[in-house]
Amino acid sequence: MDKHAVAHVLEQIAAFLELKGDSPFRTRAYLQAAGALRGVQGDLSEALTSGVLAETRGVGPATLEIAKELLGTGRCSLLEELKEQVPPDLVEMLRISGLGVGRVRLIHQRLGIETLEELEAAAMDGRLARLPRFGQRTAENILKGIAFLRRSNEYRLYHHAHAEAESLREALLRMGGVRRAEIAGSIRRRREVIRDLDLVLECIASRHELVKRLAGVAGVSEFATRDESEVTIRFAGGTVADVYLATPDDFGTVLLRATGSAAHLVELGPLPTASNEDDVYRALGVPPIPPELREGMGEVQTARKDALPRLVTRDDLQGFLHCHSNYSDGTTTIEEWALACAADGYRWLGLTDHSQAAAYAGGITPADIQRQHAEIDAVNASGVECTILKGIEADILPDGRLDFEPDVLAQFDFVIGSVHSRFAMNREVMTERILSAMDDPHMTILGHPTGRLLLSRDPYPLDLDAVLEKAAVNGVAIEVNADPHRLDLDWRMVRRAIDLGVTLSIGADAHSTSGIGNMEFGLGVARKGWATSNRILNTLGVDVFGQYATRRRAG
Repeated sequence: MDKHAVAHVLEQIAAFLELKGDSPFRTRAYLQAAGALRGVQGDLSEALTSGVLAETRGVGPATLEIAKELLGTGRCSLLEELKEQVPPDLVEMLRISGLGVGRVRLIHQRLGIETLEELEAAAMDGRLARLPRFGQRTAENILKGIAFLRRSNEYRLYHHAHAEAESLREALLRMGGVRRAEIAGSIRRRREVIRDLDLVLECIASRHELVKRLAGVAGVSEFATRDESEVTIRFAGGTVADVYLATPDDFGTVLLRATGSAAHLVELGPLPTASNEDDVYRALGVPPIPPELREGMGEVQTARKDALPRLVTRDDLQGFLHCHSNYSDGTTTIEEWALACAADGYRWLGLTDHSQAAAYAGGITPADIQRQHAEIDAVNASGVECTILKGIEADILPDGRLDFEPDVLAQFDFVIGSVHSRFAMNREVMTERILSAMDDPHMTILGHPTGRLLLSRDPYPLDLDAVLEKAAVNGVAIEVNADPHRLDLDWRMVRRAIDLGVTLSIGADAHSTSGIGNMEFGLGVARKGWATSNRILNTLGVDVFGQYATRRRAG
């Protein structure tokens, strides 16, 4: 069980306590502890053993004991007690857009509803609409929310799944009898959301012995085997993992098969036995194919022609784009950003605080801009080894104008234009809103172009093909937003953008220096979309990037 799983349990406890009407201070303490755990560096078990966890701000004695129990047994007695007192589906209802604690309590008290199925029935037969301050439109939105919740419950975000898989991989290596353990499946292919974990073990002990050891892994609640070559494990927290047992002789074949996808394997045909993946591909007369591309979308045929692109890598990236400082809703100073990016190997960074229309995010005002730019100049003059560019994330207003007047926008080196409001516009109006913004010569990059939040909010209605086509004509770059909750542009549309000749940027959308790691997720999306370094703004030197923005301003 990793830090994200433990944090999720604490968040569940907070939700149960809130529904019970417990002290808001106690509820808040569990939420603060969940956030603190997610920020702990490295392995949570090591942090517990070393005492680092006990000293972490936000982790009190009660939450520390829960972490100990979860890491030791995979169970939480407090959560189990709360589930006896409050119907678990009431907590699930809190995840439906428009249903807060007050409304869920009202539904429970007035209608006696305790399950999602009962809520769905009440929304369909009119009982929900007749409740105070509900109405038919609310009932219809709740029906949509229930459908979305059911879909999302099957999946977890990539970065959470990867952290869980890495934690499990390390635990399996410690179990003995294993020479190598590799993450496979949709995580290795870098899908944006993940259903199950897949791992492949190279066994040096007998499979029979390893199966017995796997059954004893901490936190396992269910266990099933198939011919002692595949083991399915379900943990108390709900995580499901398929573990494949390979010999040194067939490890490459098993890893390739476990990585998938099914469509990719169909394109390859029957797999020969080999100790590593590259030998499997070569035996089939195919150059090795990066895991990100293995989706059955023409990659095998392209590889046979020796025409696969050289995908962009971390070493290609010179610039760090899209980060927020303490001038808006970030927690990091300008100097701290420059030092952190330099330490991570970036040569320049594009600072982009929110514009004034984003009042909810402490949007920067024209008066603040002068002060911020003077601070940027001072940090640049201090000799820090990472040049700071003056950028802004300007809201695209409902009428398609960029926030701030042209004379204010002209003070920035570059502008990211993003939609942060009025998501309910219809497809035609939203499309026209964004197309109009792209006519503004100050706009360098379109930020998180579809507005999606994975497993939380669908993209807003948009003719994305029209947007990409205009981006290609106008020279507006399209962002691959690397926030793991967004990963927007979607990798499928990255490939479409590349085919249309669109320039891309990878934007961390980071609000603290811990968000520097977001770039890895954006890089994965770009690679999965077949992106090469010459299509990514971040690969440019600072002067060449500046020239790109200048050309845009010239129209």
